Amino acid sequence: MAISKKFTLKKEMKSVTGQLADLNVELAEQMILLASQTGESAPLIGAVKALREAEGVYCQNSAPDKHAKVQQSLGDILLTLGRVNGDIDALDASVSAYRSAITLASLLGDEPMRREVKKNYATARRLLENRIGKSDLRGAA
Repeated sequence: MAISKKFTLKKEMKSVTGQLADLNVELAEQMILLASQTGESAPLIGAVKALREAEGVYCQNSAPDKHAKVQQSLGDILLTLGRVNGDIDALDASVSAYRSAITLASLLGDEPMRREVKKNYATARRLLENRIGKSDLRGAA
């Protein structure tokens, strides 16, 4: 009986965790929409954070290709904003988005995507280091 209850609780926890990930993805989508309507980068930075929260529950079987591509696209947009506007927060968020995209591409076994994202990640890190004068940024996944 105790084993059955433990199994049921684990199953429920997995379901709730999945729902939380879905809510974080939905939040990110709304933040991206807000950014497109306002032209501000702050909602995009929030979207990166929400997607990183969702990423915490992915495994190789559940890491959606779509989320890896969204992270890559967010990184690209934030890199462009950071480069054009000299926005350190956008550059920092692009590094984070690229790091997530690299992790997801690894989980998915998508080596071509991983290589492409790592190039952009290196560019974002270099620009950020030049802007803030630091070389001690965290490494890629």
